[in-house]
Amino acid sequence: MEFQISNKAKKVTLGLMGVGLLLLIVGFFFQKEYLFPTVLSDHEVYVEYWGEQGEKESDVKAEAQEAMAALGYQLDFGDEGEEHQNHGHDAAEEHGEEHSEEAHAHQSPTFDWHIHIKHLEAEGHDAHAAHGHGHDSAPSESLAAMFTNGDISMSDSHFRRFWSNLLVNGFFFFGIALGALFYLALHYATESGWGVVLLRIMEAIMSALPLGMIILVVVFIAATLGLNHIYPWMDSDVVAHDDLIWGKVAYLNKPFFWIRIICYFGVFAYFMNWFRKTSRNQDSEDVEKATASHFLMYRRGALFLVFFAVFSSTMSWDIIMSIDTHWFSTLFGWYTFSGIWLSAMIMIMMVTLYLKHKGNLEFVNSSHIHDVGKWMFALSFLWSYLWFSQFMLIWYSNIPEEVIYFVTRIESYKFIFFAMFVVNFVLPMIFLMSADTKKSWPYLIFIGLVIFIGHWFDVFCMVMPGTLFEEWNFGLLEIGMFMTFLGTFVFLVLKALGKSSLVQNNHPFLEESKHHHG
Repeated sequence: MEFQISNKAKKVTLGLMGVGLLLLIVGFFFQKEYLFPTVLSDHEVYVEYWGEQGEKESDVKAEAQEAMAALGYQLDFGDEGEEHQNHGHDAAEEHGEEHSEEAHAHQSPTFDWHIHIKHLEAEGHDAHAAHGHGHDSAPSESLAAMFTNGDISMSDSHFRRFWSNLLVNGFFFFGIALGALFYLALHYATESGWGVVLLRIMEAIMSALPLGMIILVVVFIAATLGLNHIYPWMDSDVVAHDDLIWGKVAYLNKPFFWIRIICYFGVFAYFMNWFRKTSRNQDSEDVEKATASHFLMYRRGALFLVFFAVFSSTMSWDIIMSIDTHWFSTLFGWYTFSGIWLSAMIMIMMVTLYLKHKGNLEFVNSSHIHDVGKWMFALSFLWSYLWFSQFMLIWYSNIPEEVIYFVTRIESYKFIFFAMFVVNFVLPMIFLMSADTKKSWPYLIFIGLVIFIGHWFDVFCMVMPGTLFEEWNFGLLEIGMFMTFLGTFVFLVLKALGKSSLVQNNHPFLEESKHHHG
């Protein structure tokens, strides 16, 4: 039973990549860095900026002057004097200290302004000019809104939004391929018979593992060289002035980090290639050799699970949790793993239904689809349980250095943070509880796609609050990069499916799988 990617599938996947790349390029040039305002009174605003200064300060001042002049006001940015230091800092103390401590590791702002707003004294403007234009809010509120919304902002010289999205997509699609590798090893280690006719789908999905590895390595190299600032602990200046990060330096340091990354990727790449090569060789072996190969894969599957039990947690600490360097959670590894596994099961389901629709996988019946649907249902509940357990325990304990992780997400990412939980818990509970819906293609496709996108937003919520803080945005860059990665990933999977038979011909449990009815 052979499969070849069709011209239509090539056009769709390559088209998805092309359109996504175009949107990505357009969105790339709209990256910005935000300034953080605090309203002091109707005519006073305190503003902080934490990036690199360069020539940006005068440009932003001119932009703010122009915007407020249109409303009938002029701005006095004040002097770096005692009034500025005391009045401005004291009034903005809560905002400034919180932003400094959590987002910028106790560094001082690059610059800060104590802005006085005055009525514009010029022909055609009087004391009520602004109200004449229909602006009922205080001028300080209008100015603060312009800073908060990014209407007045800095150009992002470090491309933080680009690097953050690259990490989100690299880790998400890397996780899908890794989840397929894990599930393949689990099948061998447990000697499960029902899913033998689906093993080649798992192999094809795990074959896309190098895509995620390459992207993540690019992000890590850039972070190591200081081209992005995703990981605060990689900045020696930050570490020198932060006692909490300094206390973790024995683990969080560049040499040891790279040793661990090389170990993770080396082990995953070795087992991926070994399983794929051994599986394909099994097709041409006689029954006796094929059985011996099966038992060898059984032992290697168990060995991989030993490595994975450790690496799945430490990898999530290194790549994701260390972004919020002050924070930690003992459940984080399990939480991340459950999302990876569920996303992989959804991809397995989608590829299976696609191949069935194209007239392939003649031995896959409704019982196989039902069993994959049961995994999707069960893993949705596992993820939801771990999400709630991690959130509830930390929120209820209300320890400041722990709860700040969720405070940041609730304050600045509230809709995404809670919506993804509803999507990943409520929808499977409602639509996948019934055995019939777990066999229904329309239900499985719809729910699978919604949960799939929900878990992309899960990774988005794990990364962005620690890299962009409240400055995040969702636009062409995010949509374009996701489409580019999705098109590339699906193309690689379909290409891998055509490199071998869709069924392991000499697997000792093949007949059991063909006649599976559950």
